[in-house]
Amino acid sequence: MSVGMWHIMLAVASLAGVASAIPCEEARMKCAYRAGCGMALQNYLVGCSGVLQGPYPTHCPEICQHSLIALTSTEEGKDLMNCECSDDYCEDQKRRPEICRPQVMQSMNAPVVSCRVAQWICAADALCSTALDYYNRFCKAMFHGKKCSLRCNNSISILRRQEKAAKLKTCKCDGLEDYDCHGIQRNMDKLCFHKHSRHHNKTHHVPKEEDIPTVILASSGIKFDLSSLSLLLFLLTAAVL
Repeated sequence: MSVGMWHIMLAVASLAGVASAIPCEEARMKCAYRAGCGMALQNYLVGCSGVLQGPYPTHCPEICQHSLIALTSTEEGKDLMNCECSDDYCEDQKRRPEICRPQVMQSMNAPVVSCRVAQWICAADALCSTALDYYNRFCKAMFHGKKCSLRCNNSISILRRQEKAAKLKTCKCDGLEDYDCHGIQRNMDKLCFHKHSRHHNKTHHVPKEEDIPTVILASSGIKFDLSSLSLLLFLLTAAVL
């Protein structure tokens, strides 16, 4: 990969408020070699290409916002945010995403985000992403309103325990998903949680923690390329024996 491309990767440092002693090259390597952060970094390069290249940006595309939110939700991404540049080109690439700061910070601090954003955050974490992959694999019957199997229930339970799945618990459907988000919410409430659905109401209400059904995407544009985690597989297998 060219030196220029590596510098482009460092542009997320623009979202940092405090400088760090970590050189950007070191921060970049730490992120690139971590499965979750590395994938988030690739998504950032693609999603924010219009911001990082060409004339100075005047707006931040939604795909770039989502990419930045996911990347900055990882520990390695935070280090990348705080890294120190060693040349003018790096500094320029750090300034360009500043156009995205208001939307990104608002979404990161919001208690409720769209389910699309919540999934990007989960997908940037290796363990959460793997748990989400198992959920999508074992809950297909529930997606179609048929049943919530033991494996599906177990995969939901494991996913809900992941730190980076927190926003999936309260996320809201925004109507821009490429799947029936409200339908999956209703099916999960009815088949897995055995309660009446309220998701037809357009006014979003955040219930108490113990009442929150996990709302996770049945399909996604994000491609998973992560090795299965042995502990997670063991838990899923043991639950059905």
